[in-house]
Amino acid sequence: MKEIHCYRFESEIYTNMELVSECLNKDEHVLKWNTQIIENIYNGNEEELREGATFITRQKIGKKVYELQGKYTKYEPPNYATVETETKEGLSKTEYILEETPEGTNFIVNVSLVPSNWLYKLVTQMFKWSFKHVFDEQFENFIEYIYQIESLASHKC
Repeated sequence: MKEIHCYRFESEIYTNMELVSECLNKDEHVLKWNTQIIENIYNGNEEELREGATFITRQKIGKKVYELQGKYTKYEPPNYATVETETKEGLSKTEYILEETPEGTNFIVNVSLVPSNWLYKLVTQMFKWSFKHVFDEQFENFIEYIYQIESLASHKC
């Protein structure tokens, strides 16, 4: 089936790309800003992540807890990462792009789904608007968290 683009988030974050990347990729930060992720379980150490690495993510969405196998299909820190998960609905792909700008960092997220069958294709087409509601909150939390971390660091100096 054809890939369906479901969501895009883009924002200028007025801080350096290294801090944005660290807060996006390190669980010590992710678990503080992402209210859906309970834990990520890695094959080995989180520091050993690379393209092709797999992990299990436990997430709570609503009242249900999901355990999904994730895979880094591209991993080029600090600029780029693509994570894929496969469920009965299909193959979900989340792409993270960080671009250095004169003002800080441009942060882009793209989410798409390759439906497993025509029913999930129809459901995805009908309800892809709902991705915005779920993801916007998480990425707004992310940006707010980065500014909190930056503020704490500047007060220590």
